[in-house]
Amino acid sequence: MGQLITVDELPRYAPGDLTLDSATVGRSDFRLRIFRYGASDISVPPADSFIAVIYREGATPMSRRMTGPWKQENVGRGIATLMTRAEASNWCWKDAIEVCHLYIAPALMTRTANELFDQDVGAIELHDLLRADDPVLSWISDRMIEEVATGGPGGRLCYDALALQASVHILRKYAAVQFRAPCAQGRFRPAHARLIEDYIAHNIDRNITLDDLASICNCTPVQFARKFYAHYGMRPHAYVLKRKVERACLYLRRDRQVLKEIARLCGFSDQSHLNRVFRQHLNMTPAEYRRQAREISPLV
Repeated sequence: MGQLITVDELPRYAPGDLTLDSATVGRSDFRLRIFRYGASDISVPPADSFIAVIYREGATPMSRRMTGPWKQENVGRGIATLMTRAEASNWCWKDAIEVCHLYIAPALMTRTANELFDQDVGAIELHDLLRADDPVLSWISDRMIEEVATGGPGGRLCYDALALQASVHILRKYAAVQFRAPCAQGRFRPAHARLIEDYIAHNIDRNITLDDLASICNCTPVQFARKFYAHYGMRPHAYVLKRKVERACLYLRRDRQVLKEIARLCGFSDQSHLNRVFRQHLNMTPAEYRRQAREISPLV
């Protein structure tokens, strides 16, 4: 595979007037830009991202060629064009148009597909579609444009949610997904189990993620979650919470720290979080547990 161009290099090959860019949102793996183009005849090298083009204004006959013969369609408002990554393309159109480009990084698409299909994804390609009548994708892009253009409280959260919605929609309707062979089933090897348990014990004060744990065994999060459940009989998140509660119990029995400090030492976001999880696991508050522990062992 030759050199792939980046999102920022694309205007060199498809020159137009850039009117909006989601770079201000601060998310590089799902980028949105709006361009206005006059009549054009262009050749675009292979790009490093998956691309969806949603037509916003104007209508024109559109011709495009990728690996096969030229395709021709009439495009206009609400129509989408899909293009897989790492494929060169030629485009030709006669009339002025305004389009929204969505650029989706392969890592984001793979991560989303792993979660969507609950399998370990090996490869993803988008179908070569010049015209897709897709009001859903058009609606999502309009909402993303509003967030980028106007902003507001929670703008990044809203943008992230729409990016996920668009990625899932594209994977469902327009993608060919190849899955890797299933990983070995069953329990962890004893050495891996010790490494996992030691890691959790030494990082109990942190927000331990599934990616953190999966990297210990050099497997994907999907693989890790399945093997973890087979080995421990519970999900990784539930196991980590159980260990956090056990550590909190140890502090409550032995130390005199205030509850706020114990919450911090055990990786809870605050004392209220500690109280909620503690009640869920032991049906009592940390203060009640400490009081019972002192009644049983008054010299502790």
